[in-house]
Amino acid sequence: MSDGQPEATSPLIGKPANRFKVNFVDQGEQGRKASEGEATHDRSDTVNSHSHTHDSATHRSTFQYKVFDTLDFVPKTAFYRNTQQDGAHRPTMAEIRAGKRMAMETPKIKTELGDGPAALKLGWIQGVLVRCLLNIWGVMLFIRISWVVGNAGIASGLGVVLLSSVVTSVTSISLAAICTNGEVQGGGAYYLISRSLGPEFGGAIGIVFSIANAIAVAMYIVGFTETLCEVLRVEGGFWIFGESPADQMNDMRVWGLVTLLVLFGISMAGMAWESKAQIVLLILLIAAMLNFFVGTFIRTDEKTSQGFYSYNYEILKFNMMPHYLEGQNFFSVFSVFFPAATGIMAGANISGDLKNPSEAIPKGTLLAVGMSTVTYCLFAIQAGATTLLGATGNLTQMGTLTDNLLDASKCIFNNESYANENGECAYGLLYSFSAMSMMSGYKHIITIGIFAATLSSALASLVSAPKVFQAVCKDNLFPYIGWFAKGYGSNNEPWRAYALALLIAAAFVCIAELNAIAPIITNFFLISYTLINYSCFEASFSNSPGWRPSYKYYNTWVSLFGSLLCAAVMFITSWWTALITVVIIYALYRYIQYRKPAVNWGSSKQALKYNNALDLVHEVSGLSYHVKNFRPQFLVLTGAPSSRPRLVNFMSDISKGYGVMVCGQVIRDKYKVDQYMSENHLLIANKIKAFHVPISAPSFRVGVKNLLQTNGLGVIKANTLILGYKHSWNKEAPHLVDEYVGIIKDAFDHHYAVGVLRYEGKLDEKFLPEDDITLFGEDAEVPVSNAQSKDDLEKEAGAKDNKTGSVNDNLDMKSQKSGNEDLEMAVINPRTDTPASDVSFERHRFTDVKPKGTIDVYWLSDDGGLSILVPYLLSQSKFWSGTSLRVFAYGKAGEMGQEKVRMASLLHKFRIEFASVEIVVGLDGDPSPESLQDYMKYKPEEEGELDAKTKQYIRMGELLREKTTDLTQLIVITLPVPRDSCPALKYMSWLEVMSNNLPPILMLRGNQQDALTFYC
Repeated sequence: MSDGQPEATSPLIGKPANRFKVNFVDQGEQGRKASEGEATHDRSDTVNSHSHTHDSATHRSTFQYKVFDTLDFVPKTAFYRNTQQDGAHRPTMAEIRAGKRMAMETPKIKTELGDGPAALKLGWIQGVLVRCLLNIWGVMLFIRISWVVGNAGIASGLGVVLLSSVVTSVTSISLAAICTNGEVQGGGAYYLISRSLGPEFGGAIGIVFSIANAIAVAMYIVGFTETLCEVLRVEGGFWIFGESPADQMNDMRVWGLVTLLVLFGISMAGMAWESKAQIVLLILLIAAMLNFFVGTFIRTDEKTSQGFYSYNYEILKFNMMPHYLEGQNFFSVFSVFFPAATGIMAGANISGDLKNPSEAIPKGTLLAVGMSTVTYCLFAIQAGATTLLGATGNLTQMGTLTDNLLDASKCIFNNESYANENGECAYGLLYSFSAMSMMSGYKHIITIGIFAATLSSALASLVSAPKVFQAVCKDNLFPYIGWFAKGYGSNNEPWRAYALALLIAAAFVCIAELNAIAPIITNFFLISYTLINYSCFEASFSNSPGWRPSYKYYNTWVSLFGSLLCAAVMFITSWWTALITVVIIYALYRYIQYRKPAVNWGSSKQALKYNNALDLVHEVSGLSYHVKNFRPQFLVLTGAPSSRPRLVNFMSDISKGYGVMVCGQVIRDKYKVDQYMSENHLLIANKIKAFHVPISAPSFRVGVKNLLQTNGLGVIKANTLILGYKHSWNKEAPHLVDEYVGIIKDAFDHHYAVGVLRYEGKLDEKFLPEDDITLFGEDAEVPVSNAQSKDDLEKEAGAKDNKTGSVNDNLDMKSQKSGNEDLEMAVINPRTDTPASDVSFERHRFTDVKPKGTIDVYWLSDDGGLSILVPYLLSQSKFWSGTSLRVFAYGKAGEMGQEKVRMASLLHKFRIEFASVEIVVGLDGDPSPESLQDYMKYKPEEEGELDAKTKQYIRMGELLREKTTDLTQLIVITLPVPRDSCPALKYMSWLEVMSNNLPPILMLRGNQQDALTFYC
């Protein structure tokens, strides 16, 4: 090659790749950082050659593919990340066209990672499968599955298990689809929901899900201490407070708090220790499960006395049907059991600690759901087929299986009850939570299994809750909780959030009642599953090209079914706790919606809104036009809306809620269009229902013509052009006046109505620096603050060049002197399109105070009714509500009464409210000598004797000034239509004599299309 560099070899075909060259880039400090950052993100982006190996530490150089020896690179992972390392950004189109990189400040990447070894990352088995299994095989496996079967029977008990499995399986499938639609970061359910449904739902679920996991810690610990206290009391005769039920609960509280502190210490030791502990606990749990399976085949006298007969058909048949205790039913039993199935999120909750979350979460979660469902079903059948519902513990009574199993299950023998005062037996499926231990081969192994199951689940939840909460805190969706986002060590452990989870768990451990704690968190988990399923449904239903999950075995409607199922189960289980959960979620949702956090995660809600809008546009485009549905829709030549908030507010008062408003801006320099993209953000922030459309063009007229032809979409487009009056028309070059009048002609030619607004006050506020503004083709400097030079303004605005090349449509035709108080800067970052400071449009209204008085409407020509409709809509706005219409119509002196009645009748038919109707006469009279003398100042040199039309417009100006009162806030009058034969200077002289020395005046002309009708 010309640079003396080796020719690149294509890694695909092994032949010289003529389209590429290998550039050896000698890097400085910044370049080295960029290379290191790129290497960190994607090793495959570096081209290695066997014949040319370079040590970056020695030579400080690297080489990369560049296409056609330009700034283009081959696809690079770093270019597609939300945050890039220093210098790792794709060249902009402007840079590619210029052939050189431009200096650009790259934001520093803030990290919470501490010094030390690399963070531990877990695979799908240890990080997801093991955690999900331990969480699902939790406290319910050995302590409550027998109670579930005893109440619901085998058939309904399997229904409880399978219903839980259906909920979790569908949710797992939805979870798999979401996880494989891109990289998953830390935050578990919160991250998935917030990035799918937006910050409102995500933030609400993040808080609730964090609390639910913290409460789950307490539930599992209470299950552990329940067994521990019974073992200590029965086997060792040990207790702390006493043997009464109240004392036993106090024992559970003490042991629960001690256990919580031990688990807290393990979790604080880091993920490495916690993961090792989980493996040990899984081994113990599997050993206990095998011990139970073997034990169901072994019958002893002790086990028989407690109602165990090994596999027996009569027991199986009797236990097949439900025998609910008082106050229990299918859904109450389900609410107690369902928390066992909530372990499916154990792997997703630590997504930030997984090597490949998108692969690990679906694989590990779905396998865990399948394995745990089979296990629970098998255990339920074994328990129901081997053990009675109740037993006395007396071998003499229980030694022989009686024919009356119903009485035996109630501990009734020979018509004598051996139950306690509450009617409860000492043993059996219904009454003994240690029934599973009794059935096993060696009950102490089951005890160890219970300890393993409960402690592992508690440990997993204790790790999950702080990590989810940390992710919520990092996104700053709620105030005052950012303190908990702080991470420590190589794994960014949220120790502060751990402490908070510890306090919440401790509070619920003190309840010391498993059946009371379980229903509390059931609905919290169900609402999370509801939204995960709905996230998958909405993302799929939106048909967004960005929805491309690698996991293909999901279905849009199955996800919706799962969402509805979870919601239904919530309310069927406990309608009042479900209602409280929904209220909490809704309150958090509305709060985040009110705060409007500055985040944009590309949610499926946005895609769905776009889809719905597109469908509606297509649907509306097929509708036939009818005058009853007419609405004025404005293309307003505002330039940058932030520079003319008064005008924007004025037109918004007319169009708000009625039609489209487009703020058009013509910019001569096509490379500067992007600098004004943030204007739409300002309009939205100020609740202005308008669209800012900047367009580049070689001249103002060409730009406006392009806007006239291209604005809008389908039938949703402007039909009325609004532009400012050209005050300096008689001082400018004739071709510029021709251009201005030509725009009005172009608008009429394109079937637009046209309005020309003349306002002697101040429309220009100049929020944005426009140091080189072209007024219809002639350069003129914008006056800047005396305290700031033009260079200072450029620096504040982030300007890269000396000229912005903006073409001003000159709505405020008189030059305004701008002092410090008149100049507010909205600095724009061209890469983010976000204004650095807000511009308040509300502080810059069309008038400084709310107008009170009249809007004088001179409806002199029938243009279809637009000239009367627009001022009526303006008078209906909140800001102009203190005004009323004073309507003027043309008539003859002898017919004033008839004309007045006719016009009033027409307005009544149109349902136009008005204060008065007056008839204007004398338009055909001669103007006064003073008016004629004033006109001579504007008279074009080529104009000869004044014609009748010119005299008529001079006379019109006299009548306007005569009729105008101190209460007149605005004048609306029919705009003269410029004929092709009418010179531009002459036309402008007509507008001048009609509108000078008057309050604000809008000269408006419809396009002869009906805008009003009096038919139903």
